[in-house]
Amino acid sequence: MVPRFRTYLSVFFFCSTHHLHNRSISAFSPHIHLHPRTTPSKQTRNIMSFKSTKISEPLNDISQSKQFRYEAKKDIQSVYNQMDIVDKKTPMTNGPIAFFATLLLGVPIWFIILLPFTVVSSAIHFGYVLISEGKLFSSSKQSGKTAIDNVFDECEDENIEIFPMESRTYDVVLLGATGYTGKLAASYLAKQYGVGSKSAVKWAIAGRSKEKIERTLESISMELGNVDVKNVNVIICDTSDKSTLKRLVSDTRAVITTAGPFQKYGSPVVEFCVKHGTHYADITGEVDWNKKMMKRYESLALKTGSKLVSFCGHDSVPWDLTVRFLTNALREECNDDLEYVECLDEMKGEASGGTLATVYESLDQAVKDFELEFSENTLDLYERLPNGLESPYKVISKLPMTVSQCRNPSPRFANKWCSPFFMAPINMAIVQRSVALSLARKSSTPVKYREAAVAENFMDAFTMWFGLIIIGTLIFNPVTRPILKKLLPQPGEGPSEKKRMEGFLCVSGYGIGVKGNKAESVMYFPQDGGYHSTARMLVESGLCLALDGDKHSYSDGGFYSPASIMCDALLDRLVKTGCKFACKVERK
Repeated sequence: MVPRFRTYLSVFFFCSTHHLHNRSISAFSPHIHLHPRTTPSKQTRNIMSFKSTKISEPLNDISQSKQFRYEAKKDIQSVYNQMDIVDKKTPMTNGPIAFFATLLLGVPIWFIILLPFTVVSSAIHFGYVLISEGKLFSSSKQSGKTAIDNVFDECEDENIEIFPMESRTYDVVLLGATGYTGKLAASYLAKQYGVGSKSAVKWAIAGRSKEKIERTLESISMELGNVDVKNVNVIICDTSDKSTLKRLVSDTRAVITTAGPFQKYGSPVVEFCVKHGTHYADITGEVDWNKKMMKRYESLALKTGSKLVSFCGHDSVPWDLTVRFLTNALREECNDDLEYVECLDEMKGEASGGTLATVYESLDQAVKDFELEFSENTLDLYERLPNGLESPYKVISKLPMTVSQCRNPSPRFANKWCSPFFMAPINMAIVQRSVALSLARKSSTPVKYREAAVAENFMDAFTMWFGLIIIGTLIFNPVTRPILKKLLPQPGEGPSEKKRMEGFLCVSGYGIGVKGNKAESVMYFPQDGGYHSTARMLVESGLCLALDGDKHSYSDGGFYSPASIMCDALLDRLVKTGCKFACKVERK
């Protein structure tokens, strides 16, 4: 049962730990030094001072007429034919034995034993942590009178050095290359863009162990049959030692990182990218951590020009781009605004040890970070603009809670079944961020978001759904979690190359406008979406930040979702490197 449900293991954390500690943040007055284009030994400093005032003016968005537009193909069926006929991709199936085992054994055991045991053990563990941390009898109260109260960064006054982008040595630096997904990203960079003088981009890798990095490069060199890979430039740094991080961020246009769990290893990297005006992309699925980074560094990023984009992998590029493209298509072709969107997910893949480590760490951290708070009318950071004002554009959840028959009008989904998708709450949160920052919307009508995993029949849908609940409960339980840690993949371990090549991800989007116009899309990744395609999404996101600034939706620094700043430019890069995408509009 472990391999079969390995893909679903992160459900309980991602669906239950969306917790944010909102508290007032004070303004700050950093001194930012802009270095002209000279060698580091002959730098001349021009000091620019910024007043510690609240930002109220709108972002510098790029005119709609000047924005880069990706011209999508309209033949959706050709994408499905590529997946079904040419690539012969088949979805995950469980079969009748797994169904009856789940129904007759899994369901009773979960209700009678596992659920009560988990409730009691979790309550005891939670209470123990609160008492040991001294939080049980303490609370904080927030007035929440205005949205602007939660905008300002928790950042001390200090000097900030910024080198011009054109004088930096690298386009991207990859942090975390010795990990499972990081190695895939390094291999993708070498294979897609080359190395050394033959490289189409200037890149390097970074990490704390020179020996491990050299072994990784040796392995990639053998896999690709390219000895030049051994000579890729290496930057030695340690995220736990801030004195080493300046060399990571100061001489590159963008840092891309797979080094998670990000709430454990990512915060110092974000801090130094912001302070040095360096762009940043990662593959986290940790919403709470991302919001904490926004609270601390959003205002400073606006001043230094650093653009920070998390969720640049399987979490949540495909869904974010799908919703944004449907929004733009309805607006441009029908003068209509998206009101309802459904994403149906077909996929095959497994989880890696790094993903599981993030789940474990996030569960432990969520308990430690818990605070008894009383707040009124506090604004979700994903529903506000970087200037602190509340966005008029919202998203309403229509996520399914149980299995149901597909109601999508497309013939492809006739007689198929849907079950809840474990990453849907994360994807919806990122879609909310993109909708809040949308430049194309005119109507303030909320967008209703629905997402589900597609199964061939009821038995597969039920087994996938309840199997996910069982595994999620075992991970959430503080008693059984240590046992699973030993049984399941460890950090650095993951699906074999054969499994990654057999895997795939296909997201079908279906949108309806306020005026009744319809738009349909499909996005297909021909290899495993969680790791193989995630590595490509991350690299292309980093390169898009570093090299395609003239194609971005916004010119200001700040925290963005992938689609809100890079939509068409990133989609163009993904399609040129192997992704398939098509979109068509049906006028009412």
